Amino acid sequence: MLDIIIRNGKVIDGGGKNLPQTSDVGIKDGEIIRIGNLEKEVGAKEIDAKGKYVVPGFIDINNHSDTSWTLFRYPDQQSMVMQGVTTIIGGNCGSSLAPILGEGSIKSLRKWISLRDVQIDWDRMGEFLSYLEDYRSLRVNFGTLVGHATLRRGLIGDNIRALSPEEIKVICREIERAFQEGAWGLSTGLAYTHTRTANEKEITACAEVVKYNDGLLTSHLRGESEKLVSSVKEMVSVAQKTGVNLEISHLKAVGKKAWHLFARALSIINEAINAGANINFDVYPYTSSGPVLYTLLPDWVTEGGRENLLRILKDSKNRAKAVVEMKKDSLNYAQIVVASSPVSKLLVNKSITEIARMRSAEPYGTERGSDPEEVIVDLALASEDQCSVIVKLLAEKNVTMALKNSHAIISSDGIGYAKEEAASGNIVHPRCFGTFPRFLSYYVKQKKIMSLPKAVHKITGMPAAKIGLRGRGQIKEGYKADLVVIDWKTIVDEASINAPYNYPKGIQYVVVNGELSVEEEQLVEGVRSGKVLRKQ
Repeated sequence: MLDIIIRNGKVIDGGGKNLPQTSDVGIKDGEIIRIGNLEKEVGAKEIDAKGKYVVPGFIDINNHSDTSWTLFRYPDQQSMVMQGVTTIIGGNCGSSLAPILGEGSIKSLRKWISLRDVQIDWDRMGEFLSYLEDYRSLRVNFGTLVGHATLRRGLIGDNIRALSPEEIKVICREIERAFQEGAWGLSTGLAYTHTRTANEKEITACAEVVKYNDGLLTSHLRGESEKLVSSVKEMVSVAQKTGVNLEISHLKAVGKKAWHLFARALSIINEAINAGANINFDVYPYTSSGPVLYTLLPDWVTEGGRENLLRILKDSKNRAKAVVEMKKDSLNYAQIVVASSPVSKLLVNKSITEIARMRSAEPYGTERGSDPEEVIVDLALASEDQCSVIVKLLAEKNVTMALKNSHAIISSDGIGYAKEEAASGNIVHPRCFGTFPRFLSYYVKQKKIMSLPKAVHKITGMPAAKIGLRGRGQIKEGYKADLVVIDWKTIVDEASINAPYNYPKGIQYVVVNGELSVEEEQLVEGVRSGKVLRKQ
C-alpha cells in the first residue's frame, strides 16, 4: 500500500519544458515512487485531483523567516505553506543566524527584529542547524546561506571601514567552515550601513571561496535607485572574474527617477549571461517593497551606524541638511506607509503624508515641522531607527519585464507568519501571504505573460537547480514528495497592504516530505514534516 496517491491530476513536472500530463502520483516513505496509471494501487490517503494541477512544492529562494525570528515564533510558517511553499532559504541580504563570531553578529539582526526577542543558543553553523533538527520541528524545509554582514560585524564590531588583508582571510576561513557544516552559500547586503565599505578585493575573495565550494552567492545590491546600473555592473564583474554562481536579490528600480534604468540593468545581466556568466536574479510580483525606514535617509546620515545616525539627526544643522536633501528626491510620500513602529500603533498603516497632515493640524505642528521629510527624521529618532515601511515605488512595467525574463526566479523576499500576527498591531507586506498565488493568478492566468509550465519552473525546478538542491523541485520518481495541488479556477491571492493577513485561495493540498500538510485549503494540525537541508 502507498502512503498517498494523487489521482487524475494534470501533472506539471517543474522542468519547464513538458506540457501537463494527466497522471497519478504515488508517494511512499517521503518519496515519489510511481508516476503513471495507478488504478491497481491503493493509498492510505487518496486525493482526487481531476481537473486540478499537480506541481512540485514551491521553493522560496529569498526568505527572511529566520532573521525576523518567525521561524521560531511560527514554526508552522503558515503564510508560506498555505501558498504552496515547501522549502525556504534563509540567511539572505547579508544576515544569517550563524555563525556567531561575537556581539556584532547578533547586532546585524537589529534591522529585522528587536534584540530583546532573540535568544541564541549556538555559535557555529553546524550547531545552529543541529539545534533546529533537535529542538525546533518545522512544517517546511529550511536551508540557509551565510550572511556576509553577520561575519563582518562579528569580526570588527561596529567599526565601519575596509577590512585588512588578514581580516579578509579570517572571513574567508569562516565561509569555508560554514560550507563544511551545511551552508548553501553566502549572501551580501551591500546597501546596508556596515557593509557599504566592503571593497572589490573583499567581495571577490569571498566569491572565490563560494565558487570553490560550488555554492551560491546572492547579493542585495549596493544601490537600487540612481546607482542601480553601477551596482549591477559591480556584481556582474565579480561573477565574470570568479565564475561564481550569482543570484541578484529582489532586482528592482526604486523610485520614478530610476525606472528608466531598469531595462539597462537587465540588458547588462543578459549580456553577461550570453557571454558565459552564471547569473540569475529573483523578483517578487508587487510594485511595493518593504525596507527599513533609514534607507529613506541620505547616505551620509547612515554611514556611521545606528548610534551615529541618532547622534547626527539630533543635531539641528544636520537635521536641516538631511531634510533639504530628501526634498530633492521628490518621493511620493503618500505611497510610503508605516508598517511597524515602536513609537505608536496609531501610526501603523498610515502614509508619511497622512502623518504629516495629522501633525500640521496639532497646535504645535508648526514648531515640530509637518513636512513629510521632518516626519521621517522624527520617526527615525523616536523609534531609535527600528521602524519599517511599505513603499510603492516600483513601476508595473518593470515588474512585468523582470518576471518575464528567462533568468528570473520568483521569490517572496518575505517572512512566514500566522494570521495571529495581526494582533501585534503591525502590518506586513502582502508578499508574506500571497507571493506565489499572485504570480500564478494575476501574471500567468490573467495577464498571460508566460505559459504555466514555464511559470511553475520559475518557482520549483529553477530555484532548486540554482541552489543545488538535489531530489527536489521536480516531479520525478525517486524525488522527495514535496507537492502542491492547485485549483486553477479559484486560485487567487487575498492579501493586500490594507488587509495583509489573508491566506490565498486555490492552493488545495500541500505535501511536504510525503506528509499532507494542507488539505482542502486548511492546515492539517500537528504536521511538521519539514527537514533541515544541509549542503553536502
